[in-house]
Amino acid sequence: MKTQTKSLLLALGLTIVVMVGCASNKSGKEVRVSLMELSPPARITLEKMTTGGTIDKIDREVERGKIVYDAEATVGGKHVEYLIADSNGELLGTENEIEFNQLPEAVRAAAEKYFGGAPGLKAMKGVEYGETHYEIEGPKNGKTTEVTFDPLGKRVK
Repeated sequence: MKTQTKSLLLALGLTIVVMVGCASNKSGKEVRVSLMELSPPARITLEKMTTGGTIDKIDREVERGKIVYDAEATVGGKHVEYLIADSNGELLGTENEIEFNQLPEAVRAAAEKYFGGAPGLKAMKGVEYGETHYEIEGPKNGKTTEVTFDPLGKRVK
């Protein structure tokens, strides 16, 4: 009887470990994947969006309760990012490099205040789930830092 109890407890323990591991993978944590690991609809969308360019990296994650792929690529010599739904290949969002002077005035002012000036700042305009945001990357306190603003210049990350 003791052997059966030990076996049952061991099996239960292993089940719990597996369940916790699976649950943690669904918490939004990014997992690097290859193009061949994408669902067929997502792969078709990404290949179409990056025609003539190169795919730099793809991460699978869970956003808003659904599996999505966050892909970074170089297309036409510019850095671009795509957010693609696993289930149907829907393009949920894009981020594209833009010139700093193309930012809305409120975003430029907020970025200059945050970084202490504008020299060397890189800007990206993103639209995800219908919402626009701007990511600015530049030097701050001796390190390269990235900050995100909404169109009114309010920091969102």
